[in-house]
Amino acid sequence: LVSTLPRPPTAVHMAADLRDRGIDIANEAVAADNAGNYEDAINKYIKAVGFLQTAVKYEKNQITINTIRDKCKEYVQRAETLKDGLSGKGKGKAKAQAGGGGKEEETDDDEDEIDPGPLTEEQLAAAEAEMNEALSKLIGMESVKKQMRQLCKQLSLDIRRRAEGHSTMDGIRHMMFTGNPGVGKTTVSRLVARLYKQLGVSSKDHVVEVQKGDLVAGYVNQTSMKTAKKIKEARGGILFVDEAYQLTQALQRGQSDFSGEAIDEMMKVMNESGRKSVTFIFAGYKKEMDEFVQYNPGLESRIKYRFHFEDYSVEDLVKIVQIKIQASGYKMSPDAAGSLHSIIDKGTTVELRSKYNGRLTDNLLQWSSDHMNQRLPLNSKGDELVTLHKIDLSEGVKKFLLARPPQKKDPALLGGEQVEQQLAMWGLAEYSPLFVRAGYRQLIDLIHLTEKDIRVLGVTKDAEIRRAVALVGRLRQEDRKMSLEMDALFIDPDTLDMRTWLEKRSLGDFIKIFEKHKIDFEVLGDVTYDDLREMGLVEVGPRRRVYRAISTWRDDRDAKKADAIRTRMASQEQRKYLYDEHRNMDQVGERLAELKHSLGGV
Repeated sequence: LVSTLPRPPTAVHMAADLRDRGIDIANEAVAADNAGNYEDAINKYIKAVGFLQTAVKYEKNQITINTIRDKCKEYVQRAETLKDGLSGKGKGKAKAQAGGGGKEEETDDDEDEIDPGPLTEEQLAAAEAEMNEALSKLIGMESVKKQMRQLCKQLSLDIRRRAEGHSTMDGIRHMMFTGNPGVGKTTVSRLVARLYKQLGVSSKDHVVEVQKGDLVAGYVNQTSMKTAKKIKEARGGILFVDEAYQLTQALQRGQSDFSGEAIDEMMKVMNESGRKSVTFIFAGYKKEMDEFVQYNPGLESRIKYRFHFEDYSVEDLVKIVQIKIQASGYKMSPDAAGSLHSIIDKGTTVELRSKYNGRLTDNLLQWSSDHMNQRLPLNSKGDELVTLHKIDLSEGVKKFLLARPPQKKDPALLGGEQVEQQLAMWGLAEYSPLFVRAGYRQLIDLIHLTEKDIRVLGVTKDAEIRRAVALVGRLRQEDRKMSLEMDALFIDPDTLDMRTWLEKRSLGDFIKIFEKHKIDFEVLGDVTYDDLREMGLVEVGPRRRVYRAISTWRDDRDAKKADAIRTRMASQEQRKYLYDEHRNMDQVGERLAELKHSLGGV
């Protein structure tokens, strides 16, 4: 009988239940919003925020807390907008808009556009010539140019096949671009858009650039709407998904994420054909992009073309610098022009050039120009004002030793600053990404690690393993010390002793039993269901009531202790961030109260 008794809800369960209820009501609000039932939508937005605000009080995961707070602000803002619209204060009628999850009106300027007839030989030749000219202006990327010419030829042959009444093999035209930042992926995507438009594959030559944040929302069903909006915006052209691998990284780690909805929404339209359909180009680092398509076989089968962009060589960078100098109206002195290759080659490393690529030339020219300005006297004139010398380039390239490469931080590593700092202090900085990617983002998370866990994470050297184990041991000692110090802090402030505690919970009949067995707050949290039976609570009903009260008190105490310990172990920056977030939530609460008051206490 004891084993079948359900445990009372813990703080974690309460947070999940409240959060799920809030999400359900929020989805109902969005549906009412989309249907034009704005009064109902306002009431449900307000009700959803109420549940979500309560969920925050029990939630442990800081990332989830931040997401909930963002959604609360969004829902309150949407409710305020609708209220102003209904009362005539807003601009126009209270129509559903982005941010409220509103559905846009289904209007397309090109809905009635008439498809042009087949291209003539002259038009095909002109399109091919323009593409070849554009490709010839690109520096480096020889393999990409070759693939682009092959693509142009294939599309031209397909046009000729259709003109003669033959069928073509397939209509798949989606692509994957891999390579480091600054190698020209976005530039080539625009060339693809122009080629597709000129050859009649697409109706437009525009490129809509997005990343994960433009597609993924915080709650169920909202991601699909957000993604659908971007797909609609790219209709007839190209949707360029930069750093697309971010859409599956959390899912690959087994973490909860709504990115799967974005992928599903895109896959729904990837089999569509015709000039008005969307062409998808997924871009990112090669290794991560390979993992991205392998995660979803259905996605991999829909991507026909794969382009890999190699890093620029020193020769390529020299040519790019020369082109940019000429385009800007500047020039190089003979000694600067003759030394440019050597300056770039010796002043930068292969690794640094790989991180910058084409952006290296922009930085070099900017820093060289800065040095030229410092070098020239105020009475300079003529060519002196626009001529870079060897000394300018030499001093400019030195700045790369001090500058940090323009590298975007992997979202999987966000929120792990505390762990990164602590590992660095123990000489384990190189392992920070391994720890953070595995979910160890806060110091308190590390106390659960064993030596085996540390080895599994990728720490292999014995000396480093010993340091990691020592770090975990020290954090455990701090956690135990703080826990003991804080035990006395989490007794109900209105409770002076055990008698009062029992009476407040309508358990006064058991005061003598508790006094007989010397049960105080120091041991109360350790009392088990079987302990109560040994104390004399034989009847199941009373025993369950007492145990439920103890469990609820213990879970609440442990939750508060964990929050306090986490806060004390956190950095000053994190505490300031939490303070700001709480202040923002207070403002949301005030706005919510004002909304309720204005609507008659909804």
